[in-house]
Amino acid sequence: MFGVRVSLQPAGIAVRGIELAAFEDFLRQEARGEKGLGLVTLFYPMNRGERVERDETVGGLEGIADRFHRETGRSVLEAAGLSGRRKRR
Repeated sequence: MFGVRVSLQPAGIAVRGIELAAFEDFLRQEARGEKGLGLVTLFYPMNRGERVERDETVGGLEGIADRFHRETGRSVLEAAGLSGRRKRR
């Protein structure tokens, strides 16, 4: 799953995103300005949360969000409909 964390609570984590297997198709669709695949909001109970990784560009390896922005001209937050949210670091 690739996405944006919507909330983190003792009960679990909510993520707005897409399965990695569908990401390439979603990226091409967004780059062309087409509709079709979209991001969904999922809730994972804390007992199912094995790990959460932060997407980052490191050295010569481009992060997924940076690649999305480069190829579509939009941020992942915009694509997720969450662009009004304050970005946390």
